[in-house]
Amino acid sequence: MFRNQLFVKILLIFTLPALGILYFSSLLVYEKIDTLSDISNIQKNVKYITNVEKLIDSIDKERAYSTISYINNDFKNKMIEQRKITNSVYQKYLDDIKDNSSLLTSFHIQEKFHKFAFFREQIDNKKVTPFKIVDTYSALSESLLQSLHRVQPIKYALKFNSKFNHIVNLLNAKEQVNLEKLLVTIFIFDNNISKQRYKELIHIYTKEDVYTKQYLSKLSVQDLEVYNKIVSLSLHKKIQTIRNNLEELIISKKLTYKAWWDISNQKIEQLQKLYSYLSKDAKELAKQKQDSAITSQIISLTFLLVCFVTLISLLFVLKAVVFNQQKNFNKLSKQQSIYKVLSKLNKVILKIKSRKKLFQKLLKIITKDSNICLGMIYTVKQSQMKLIFTNGNLKDEVTLDTQNDALIKKAILSKKNIIRNTELLQSCNIKDEDIKKHSIKSMGIFPIYKFNKVVSIVVLYSKKENFFDNEVIILFNKVLLDIEYALEKIEYEKNKAKQEQQLTIAAYAFESNEPMIITNSQARVINVNQAFCNVMGYKREDIVGQNPSIFKSDEHSPEFYEVMWNSIIQNGTWSGEIYNKKKNNELVPLKATITAIKDKDGSVKHYLSQYNDISEQKLKQQYLEYQATHDNLTTLPNRLLLLDRIEHTLSKVERYKTYAGIIFIDLDNFKAINDTMGHETGDILLKKVAKKLQETVRNEDTISRIGGDEFIVLADTLGLDKASAKNNVQILASKIKGALNDIKTINGHENISTPSIGITLFNDNTFSVKELIKQADTAMYMAKRAGKNTISFFE
Repeated sequence: MFRNQLFVKILLIFTLPALGILYFSSLLVYEKIDTLSDISNIQKNVKYITNVEKLIDSIDKERAYSTISYINNDFKNKMIEQRKITNSVYQKYLDDIKDNSSLLTSFHIQEKFHKFAFFREQIDNKKVTPFKIVDTYSALSESLLQSLHRVQPIKYALKFNSKFNHIVNLLNAKEQVNLEKLLVTIFIFDNNISKQRYKELIHIYTKEDVYTKQYLSKLSVQDLEVYNKIVSLSLHKKIQTIRNNLEELIISKKLTYKAWWDISNQKIEQLQKLYSYLSKDAKELAKQKQDSAITSQIISLTFLLVCFVTLISLLFVLKAVVFNQQKNFNKLSKQQSIYKVLSKLNKVILKIKSRKKLFQKLLKIITKDSNICLGMIYTVKQSQMKLIFTNGNLKDEVTLDTQNDALIKKAILSKKNIIRNTELLQSCNIKDEDIKKHSIKSMGIFPIYKFNKVVSIVVLYSKKENFFDNEVIILFNKVLLDIEYALEKIEYEKNKAKQEQQLTIAAYAFESNEPMIITNSQARVINVNQAFCNVMGYKREDIVGQNPSIFKSDEHSPEFYEVMWNSIIQNGTWSGEIYNKKKNNELVPLKATITAIKDKDGSVKHYLSQYNDISEQKLKQQYLEYQATHDNLTTLPNRLLLLDRIEHTLSKVERYKTYAGIIFIDLDNFKAINDTMGHETGDILLKKVAKKLQETVRNEDTISRIGGDEFIVLADTLGLDKASAKNNVQILASKIKGALNDIKTINGHENISTPSIGITLFNDNTFSVKELIKQADTAMYMAKRAGKNTISFFE
């Protein structure tokens, strides 16, 4: 009898009721004790929030009277009377929190309150500003409000906790309304709004909106109805109108402080009514919780009920045991079925010579299993995927959703299997209606690797729920490892054939006009053709046996050669431009391709280097680059090159905290010279100006002709402070002015042209290049308006 494992399990299960009854009773007693403790905490929290609200309300009134009395002595008596009330309320607050050890913030609040005696004296002596009064009182109110946030929630009292949070948010919103009331009042009396204080007012608006939204977001329907009944929409619109036009109302004195107080007090009264309602509701919830706990304490569960519940539970446990036995049997059958399919696949994959046929065979064998209703294979290249094969019973029955392939992309990026055994709707690449129609329950996405890179993705679907369990995943992973090995083998064979073909071609091409060398695996030259010897100026016997590093120039950094060799080692080839050194030490630019020649095992046997002399191309490129960046007439840098150098100088002055400057030079009367003496004479003048500028400025400065008769000198490194920089650039500009005025004749004519010079300085990147040029241009026009032939600074 006991050999039947299922029966033994059932017998053991029926010994559990007695232990279950004892355990259940213990939990019940503990829960009641815990509930009674929570009731006590509820009462304390209700009492504490009531005291805090009263104290904050008194502090708000004292803050208001203190602020206004600073401006208007009519409120001084009210302020003194309110101080007494605040002291009384504060004393009651202290008395009530003595017995509540959980309120650890009371000491911090007491510290702030003790400092108020001195602060009140300062208020009486008018040694503080109204804004300081508001800020100081607000800090105390904020501490009290923060203490409410630190009150621990009550277990098993979700409604009370929610109500408590509503009250905290409401009090925070009310505090913001009081702050807004006082700040606007000060603005009214000052008849002015400072930018800093206006930003604070905007911050208050934002905080009020946040607390109000938090308050409204989780209200019950009943609480929301009460809110809509108490809060006036017309009053809200009136306040919003004042906010939107506050500056105009203050300046025009259309808003009096009495009118503003009436409006603000109405809103505060509305919030106070809401608080009264919530406070009353919270007390009722506390009472209900207390009554419920007392009732639960009176009611005791009988052992008959416990036994009955336990027996019912045992029936479910028994059902679960039998179900698990059946589930294990089904799982074993499923694994055996998958194992047979995969074993068949392992027998054929190594015989297949093409990746396409391998994937086709893989999908065909997997989808023969009755558990797999649909299978797909995607190829992956540079994180982009393409569907190449689909198979299975549902191949022609479903429609693919090409827009919903996020999980497949996730598998590519994470390089991990992704399994969905439930909830396939809106998460896979099959239309939702087809998933429902064909009762597809499970999906597995498996990456296929080649040389540690994801090259393909297998997507499988099953009509069985939870089909892809750990055991099935392990089986699929094993076969995909074999697929990986087969793919790498195919790639090796392909590379081998390709390299053999390349060697054959190389043998024919080696003695062509294209320069080539061949080295062994240790990078020693074993052969070189005559074309290479001609380009480099060596004899063949000078090169064979040497390392190609003898051609190495100083034009490239160590990082360049590191990147080159990394590419050769990882990819088998490198191609790019390189400067080599001839035998006579001249540099020659070459277009080079270096290829690693490997054997069937993937080991490097030789390196083949092919070169093209690109010296003529480089000369043409340099000429075109010069033409693009220089002025044809004066050969000076043009605007394009100037902009680039200013950008570079901006970075330099920002890094080293030095000053640089832009000197804008415009030739006065240049148009008259062109019109009266001819354009040829004008061109001669421009060339002479360029030459004078080159003779005058420093080597580190840049001279540019930016168009017509306009020149710019970019003066670098003028000094570490603005005064010395201005002095240095003034000296340089004066030399330029003097040098250009020394041009007395042009092409036999008297020179009537003089320079108008505008200067701007900079030592950071606050302004863009175009803005700096514009500043210098503006300064130049100031010089022209000052009578021409002068120097002006942009200030």
